Amino acid sequence: MQFLDKSINDNVQNLMVDVFESISASEKNEILVQELMETQSIFEQVFNITKQTGFYEAEDHLDLVKAIDIETKNDTVEDELMEAWTMMVANINAATTQEEFNARFALFTPVILKKMNAFKISNPE
Repeated sequence: MQFLDKSINDNVQNLMVDVFESISASEKNEILVQELMETQSIFEQVFNITKQTGFYEAEDHLDLVKAIDIETKNDTVEDELMEAWTMMVANINAATTQEEFNARFALFTPVILKKMNAFKISNPE
C-alpha cells in the first residue's frame, strides 16, 4: 500500500481526528448510526482531497477498495455501514506509523461514504 501524498497527509490526519472527536463526544458506550452519519461531510472532504492526488488509482488501491466493499455485505444497510466502520477501525489500529494510519483511513473512506449514501437512501428524513 502506498502512503498519501505529503501535500495532503496532514489534512487527512486532521479530518480523521475530527471524525473520531465527533464520535467520541457521544456519551453512549457504542456508536449509533446517526452519530456516524453526522460525520459524512468530513468523510467527503477526505475523499475529495485524496482523490485529486490519484491515491485511489495507485497500485492496487482500487482493488482493495472493491474487496473491502465486498466484505461488508449484510442484511441491512445500517449493518453494512456499521461493519464497514468496525472493519476500518480494526484495520487502522493495526497501522505501525501515522502515515500508514492516515492512508488506511483514506482507503476506507469511499466504502464508508458508499454505505452512508445507501443508508440515506433507505432512511430518508
